[in-house]
Amino acid sequence: MTNDASLLKAVKTGDIRQVQALLASGASPDVTDREGTTALMFAANFGYTEIARSLLDAGANVNLGRRRYGLTALMLAASAKSIDIVRLLVSRGADVNATNEDGSTALMVAALKGHAEVVQVLLAAGADVNVKDKDDDTALKLALKQGHVAVVQAIVAVSADVNAQDEEGETPLMLAADLGHLPIVQALLAAGADVKLQNRARSTALSAAAAAGHCAIAACLLDAGADINVQDQDGETALHLAVVEGYTDVVELLLSRGTNVQIRNNLGDTPLLVAALQGYSQIVEMLLRHGADVNVRNFGEVPLTLAVTQGHAQTVQVLLEFGANVNISADDGKTPLIKAAERDRISIIQQLLAKGADVNLQDSAGATALMWATSRGYTKAVQLLLQAGADVNLKNQGGYTALMLAEFNEYQDVARLLRAAGAVE
Repeated sequence: MTNDASLLKAVKTGDIRQVQALLASGASPDVTDREGTTALMFAANFGYTEIARSLLDAGANVNLGRRRYGLTALMLAASAKSIDIVRLLVSRGADVNATNEDGSTALMVAALKGHAEVVQVLLAAGADVNVKDKDDDTALKLALKQGHVAVVQAIVAVSADVNAQDEEGETPLMLAADLGHLPIVQALLAAGADVKLQNRARSTALSAAAAAGHCAIAACLLDAGADINVQDQDGETALHLAVVEGYTDVVELLLSRGTNVQIRNNLGDTPLLVAALQGYSQIVEMLLRHGADVNVRNFGEVPLTLAVTQGHAQTVQVLLEFGANVNISADDGKTPLIKAAERDRISIIQQLLAKGADVNLQDSAGATALMWATSRGYTKAVQLLLQAGADVNLKNQGGYTALMLAEFNEYQDVARLLRAAGAVE
């Protein structure tokens, strides 16, 4: 085995005496393995401070890059949290802003790993906090993605651009809000982060917090002056985003701070329409208590018809208690009762009838709730409608009665019920 090969072996095993002896015998301090890893890199990675010092004293090149990936000894020391070696390498002229094949610096490596003390040493040595890697990430962005609060605080303390936007217009504050890192959000705000900046989709940090359900962060952003009613490119407000995900606590916060409950998104939906469709009865009640229009209409539907269609009985109950028009119709003329009957929503039929639903209203085709229930063979629904006084002899625009529909579909049990109620051929 040559002196150079022996030196690599001695470094890997941490044998300082053997290392010094081999260096004295002429072994190259810059010897590498087949992948281009130098003896100094091995020492840095393993935390062998005195071996690293001996190699440097013997003339090792502190800035050699590994052939594979372009790693330097400083990057390896930073990754391994070898703080003494980091200090040593910096003192011997290590380039703190050298980049590897991915565009990462030693600072980025330390930031990603959360090594705050290493980060501070590198910053003191002049590491550039605004360098971006091939993924458009800065050291600050890498640290906050991992929730490394101390690292973020160290970086923003040296005037990093806390309002820097990536290709999508995302800021560190938006990212921290989305990921739920409250201490980092607070640190960024303290460093001057702008709460009103929007990304390319016109979303803000508040939008991100609301959409992810981070109530404490949303409150923090509002305290810092975030626009509570700002709309993104889809017309969604923070309230819309919180409602669609069912984040009750965020909705409550936004309502308590005076958000506009009547704003429509680009599809024309108010938060109440969204909540009714999803069946979030508690949120529906909260919105109604804060002045939401219970009969607001979009694409021919109102909150009540949406809740009925989806079978959300509790939501139906809340809407009715807050004055929803029980006989309101959609654009096709279908009332809530008709929609319930055509889907066999028994409990909802009972709710609507108890609130005074007109059992004989007809849709745009002239069909009543009874006709819809009959045409589908819903015996229980037919019974309820008959008990409520449904007119068995009304005809639709095609001239058909409920009995004709029952006989055509061969629903004999339903036909018997209709005849017993006075239906004629």
